[in-house]
Amino acid sequence: MLSDAAEFVIKGITVEGDVFQPADWAERLCDSLARTGADGHKTCSSYVRPMVTEGIKSVLVRVALQKADPGAFDMIKRYIAENRLMVRSGRGSRDAEATGPHPSISKERRDPSRNNW
Repeated sequence: MLSDAAEFVIKGITVEGDVFQPADWAERLCDSLARTGADGHKTCSSYVRPMVTEGIKSVLVRVALQKADPGAFDMIKRYIAENRLMVRSGRGSRDAEATGPHPSISKERRDPSRNNW
C-alpha cells in the first residue's frame, strides 16, 4: 500500500465518518513523538506534523519514520487502528525528494481519488 509513498496523512475522521475527538488530537500525537533536549526544550520530530486538510485536523507522517524509529511508527499504526482513523497516501518518493520534507499540499493532492488508495 505504501510501496512508493514517502508520506501518508492520518485524517481526523473515523471510518464511520465521524469527526475524531478531542479537537487537539493531532497536536497531542505529534507532541508524543517530540524529544526533550539537554536544554529542557522539546524538539518536534521532523517525521510527523499536524496539519489541516479540507478543514479537517490531520497528521502528516513521513514513511522514513519506520526506519528511523520503528517503535514510534508502530505506535502511530496502533493509534490509527485503535481509533479507526482514515488514512490516505501523501506524496510519492519522487515528489518528496523534489520539494523537500513538508511543502504546502495542493488541493489536487488532497483528492483521495487521485491517490490510488
